[in-house]
Amino acid sequence: MVALRGLILICLLQLSVQVDVNKVALAKMLKYFDDNVQPKPGAQYAIAIRLTKNQCTDEKFSITSVFSKADAKIVKERINCKSQICELFTDSLNVIAARPQTEDPNDHSEYRLLYPVGKSPMDNLLKNVDKNSCVVFYTYNSPCVKECISGEKNILEGLSNWKNKLKDGINVFAFQSIWGKDVTKDLPSEFQKIDKIVSLYQCPEAEQINCFKCRGQKTTSYCRTVPDNTYYQYINY
Repeated sequence: MVALRGLILICLLQLSVQVDVNKVALAKMLKYFDDNVQPKPGAQYAIAIRLTKNQCTDEKFSITSVFSKADAKIVKERINCKSQICELFTDSLNVIAARPQTEDPNDHSEYRLLYPVGKSPMDNLLKNVDKNSCVVFYTYNSPCVKECISGEKNILEGLSNWKNKLKDGINVFAFQSIWGKDVTKDLPSEFQKIDKIVSLYQCPEAEQINCFKCRGQKTTSYCRTVPDNTYYQYINY
């Protein structure tokens, strides 16, 4: 009986293990986006891609095998017109991307991909996902506190909608640089609002070979401001 209980406990523990993205594979993906999709150096944009769990957990995975430079060029050309949202769906490729609209000072690219909930580009991306799916959402600058996280056009409901549609897959929200106007704010607390819904990572330009998990709890590791620059780094407590 004791042995049986032990076996049941082991099985339950195995079922509860959350599979995470491989951070090296993630960093390589995002560098590819910046090299081939970003409209110009330093320009804000957001992009999301649907992959498989195996592709998101294999350090040797090359994103060019599913997202060619020719496809990346199409996405880049479409979002160069800031009024357009690119949705590139084929049998083997599912990508969405956007830039902020300059005529609306409160507009942000993350919101454009996640809303309106139920009819958004992200909803289209999430069609036919299953437990073996992985979705990577990348925004060049971190979501701004004033609008993206706390404002009327915050992205939290959109993130919850994404998570509810892909409960058993891998969900990754990543960024490269800290939005310049937010460097003095309590970002660990703000970023925790995102990380509670989907896993949050930073892949700073200075660390192109790796990405770092961001958490808001001070009992573990999280991202925080570094005084001599504007990106975040991995801190151990």
